[in-house]
Amino acid sequence: MDTNKLPDHRKIGRDLDLFVFSDLVGPGLPLFTPKGTIIRQELENFVKSLQEKHGYQPVLIPHLAKKELYETSGHWAKYKENMFHVLNENKEKWVVKPMNCPHHIQIYASRPRSYRELPQRYSEVTAVYRNEKPGELLGLTRVYMLTQDDAHVFCTEEQAVEECLKVYDIIKNFYSVFGMDVGKKARMSLRDPQHPEKYLGDDKLWEKSENMMRDVAKKAGLETYDGIGEAAFYAPKLDFMAYDSLDREWQLATIQLDLNFPDRFGLTYIDKDGSNKKPIMIHRAILGSVERFISILLEHFNGALPTWLSPIQVKVLPITERNLDYANQVTKLLSDQAIRVEVDDRNETLQAKIRDAQLQKIPYMLIIGDKEEKENTVSERGRSGKDYGAQPLEEFIKNVKKEIETKSLD
Repeated sequence: MDTNKLPDHRKIGRDLDLFVFSDLVGPGLPLFTPKGTIIRQELENFVKSLQEKHGYQPVLIPHLAKKELYETSGHWAKYKENMFHVLNENKEKWVVKPMNCPHHIQIYASRPRSYRELPQRYSEVTAVYRNEKPGELLGLTRVYMLTQDDAHVFCTEEQAVEECLKVYDIIKNFYSVFGMDVGKKARMSLRDPQHPEKYLGDDKLWEKSENMMRDVAKKAGLETYDGIGEAAFYAPKLDFMAYDSLDREWQLATIQLDLNFPDRFGLTYIDKDGSNKKPIMIHRAILGSVERFISILLEHFNGALPTWLSPIQVKVLPITERNLDYANQVTKLLSDQAIRVEVDDRNETLQAKIRDAQLQKIPYMLIIGDKEEKENTVSERGRSGKDYGAQPLEEFIKNVKKEIETKSLD
């Protein structure tokens, strides 16, 4: 395979005007344009729609914390060199958050909890900041700021396996729409027993959490293989692998079953008999990093994103200036139906307009000439060059809306 001919998300992003980098802002800090932001919002909204039926509630946390928060979690000892450090005017050490879990823990810990309230499911799409080595920064795949579709579940031991299976349901449904089925295979990411110093907690806690993860995999019907040393420093993981159109393997979604953080933070809930018990904490991510996932998608589709995800879904192309009024009417009708549409009103030839729309990977072009205006129709053309011919605008709207709502790949 000639790697020089493979799609490169950096070039695609530049050509399609999706994101930029600025020397004044700094490396590893992407700036998303209006078009790129649409892609982000569509992905985020899709995840939200999948998790709402499972009872996830949105939360919002600050981007700073005292270092004591991360000392308690264990991140300070294990991860300090990868954090951005801040000194306030009193010379107190603060941290730009590299993880969200300690903040979410503080929401749970803010008041006493009863078993009747569990599970508590907190979700948030938010940025974290990690001090990567400058030489390791690469486009959207390795950045200083990455956005996580993060969620944490606090539940009883009896609820934990079922909660993990609900996460697996979200993962399956999410990846299926991209033709990147996570399939039936996952990596069981375990601690390395030869290096216990890398991990929090004792053997008993780890054995329990690892056994529960194996139970999740069994009930999900997953084929797993062990990844020794691939666990988070606080918990084992189920890491899901996806394959893109270039046959590359990516580790994206993850489920982590954590007994250590509840122990370190002294989390409890009041059980049926009035006793205090420790909850189990589940960490989960569906996209992983929004930036990295977008880079994968751009290369997976070579920029030709599915219609529901495309920043501009339809381009209206009037053949002459006298067709512009009708073209604007068509544009308004499409926009009123929540279809993302633009009209190309430049004084250019039709072929030039078609070529530019194809280069921008816009799924559909509607050509408007005297005949279309007279017959109150539109002539549809796909970005692949296929000519679908003239049809009533209402029929085109119906078909495109169905394609968007079903998140079709066609």
